[in-house]
Amino acid sequence: MSHLINLLIAFGLLAIVVLLIYLVDRVNQLERETRSYAKSISDNKNNSKKNNLGLMGRPLWDAMTGNVANGVDHETLKISKDRYPLLLQLHIESLFQEGQRDGKRGMSGEPSNPRKIQTPDGPIESWLPQATINAIYRCGLESVEATQESMLAIRKTLNEASNDLYQKTGVLPVPVQADLLMGPDQTSASTVASEIPQDANTQTQPAQVAAAAKANSDAANSSVQPPVA
Repeated sequence: MSHLINLLIAFGLLAIVVLLIYLVDRVNQLERETRSYAKSISDNKNNSKKNNLGLMGRPLWDAMTGNVANGVDHETLKISKDRYPLLLQLHIESLFQEGQRDGKRGMSGEPSNPRKIQTPDGPIESWLPQATINAIYRCGLESVEATQESMLAIRKTLNEASNDLYQKTGVLPVPVQADLLMGPDQTSASTVASEIPQDANTQTQPAQVAAAAKANSDAANSSVQPPVA
């Protein structure tokens, strides 16, 4: 009987130790994320002053979804909003294309988040919700060996994930044009961006994305406002 009691006590102590280890690890993880977020906000302020590129990373996503951090001025917010439709489209395509590349090599991984996206204004760090990122990546991964029937399901998933991002950010939807899903007369945003001169004063965007941004600008400027000091 005493042996059984000692065994139960041992199991209880082991469970407590495991729980404590988990809690400590979780606290450390939250601390790292908090420091990373604070550093990202600080870097955003420095980058906006030096390069006039506006917000980047998680703070950019937060601002586009209506959660503007304290200290973000109106000019920085406007710059971020003007360039976001193209940035979002390029980010979606880069995730799909990364999945395709991994699929062709017979491997699978988890996309980096945030990631630097090449734009006509230079590389910009972009953050998106991890679940949506994984869904778009897997669409590219599975498209490599997809049949005609399964491609319809992939297209549906890809469009649903993309439309979710457009809806949350208030950007008018642009049809997904990742390479495998393009028709003969379509051109991806990444292809257009690569053909634009890398001039700091160049403001050209793909016509489809630019039209969406123009049509959306009035509503977006009224829905996302800089915080009141």
